Amino acid sequence: MDLEQWKSILDTELQNQEAPMLTLLEDLVSMDSPTAHAQGVNQVGERLAAWLGEAGFLVSRLPKPPIPDDEAWQKDLGDVFMAGTHAPEAGPGIAFIGHMDTVFPVGTAAARPFRLDRAADRATGPGVADMKAGLVAMLFAARALKRSGLLPCPLTLMFSPDEELGSPTASQALAAKLPGALAVICAEPGGEGGKVTLSRKGSGHMHLKIQGKAAHAGRNYEDGASAVIELAHKILGINAFLDLPRGLTVNTGLISGGISANSVAPSAEARIHLTYRTLEDGQRVVAGIRALAAKPVVPGTIARVSGGLRLYPLERSPQGDALFKLVQEAGETLGLRLSGQHYESAAESGFCSSALGVPTICCMGPEGENIHSAQEYMLPSTLVPRCKLMALSALQAAKAFGR
Repeated sequence: MDLEQWKSILDTELQNQEAPMLTLLEDLVSMDSPTAHAQGVNQVGERLAAWLGEAGFLVSRLPKPPIPDDEAWQKDLGDVFMAGTHAPEAGPGIAFIGHMDTVFPVGTAAARPFRLDRAADRATGPGVADMKAGLVAMLFAARALKRSGLLPCPLTLMFSPDEELGSPTASQALAAKLPGALAVICAEPGGEGGKVTLSRKGSGHMHLKIQGKAAHAGRNYEDGASAVIELAHKILGINAFLDLPRGLTVNTGLISGGISANSVAPSAEARIHLTYRTLEDGQRVVAGIRALAAKPVVPGTIARVSGGLRLYPLERSPQGDALFKLVQEAGETLGLRLSGQHYESAAESGFCSSALGVPTICCMGPEGENIHSAQEYMLPSTLVPRCKLMALSALQAAKAFGR
């Protein structure tokens, strides 16, 4: 079959599906699912799994991977959910990936619920674009492919609980389940005007803890060792790695420490986020931060650092460019004019490309902007077209990369 024939069959499969897609989207947006709220994230996963189970997919909830001793907080994250057309031994085939977590705290869905404004072509609500609309597009595209019988290989869907914190557990699931995939299509929000993403930065998350020695700040200051002062030195040292022309950001975004104003601080800590365009740059900065932590400035203090690189960068590659060309051809068949862009933040697409070596394209979901803000919106007019684009691109990739 050619693209036009595939399109005709997909048009039939997805006819009159916009209303149920919007209903499911409203359902998902109404569920608060910030990364640290495992109950809410898992509620989203259970809803997706139930929907896919009814559609005849094999669904599973993956067990927690081994958690590093120095990052025990990961035990409280949600679970990875997975679905497929075939048993795992058949291989992953084409993979659709997306994340269930958002950045908005519990209570946001009630305070700022889903709204649909047809006249303005706007849907709003927490996580509506990033990326609950993408999850909906994944599900309906997958069901259309399954029902049509057009896809000549397995189809795998993976849903991450912790992408907004760098996918510390989900990346292990991707590493275990997606090696050998023919292509990965990530349903992060597309950019307005037909944009998909060909490259994006990687990210890292690190946690710095300083142990000092308490003392009365007035009576015997000299007997103490201030963890807060040591942390201040460390923050300035970390900031020296910032290199904006190179696309390298290092941000100490959260700090805490001390027990009272008149006590020499016995402890302090900070959380650090970094982004980088090349894996080499990311590795260099992490090594530099670890070396900095190992050298105390305030005598009597000890620094420990955990974490590191999380999501690797999505770098341009010949196989990625080949997939983009196929996506463009699919878009032309659907009447969509698509262009590629670079994105200045990280996503799981980069891990699939850099760590697994799989042809990957990102931001294939419905178009939207202002993500991570109260002004976030999705364009409802792009919901069905982007769903069709994912399905048609999967067929293109299976034909081109199939073995």
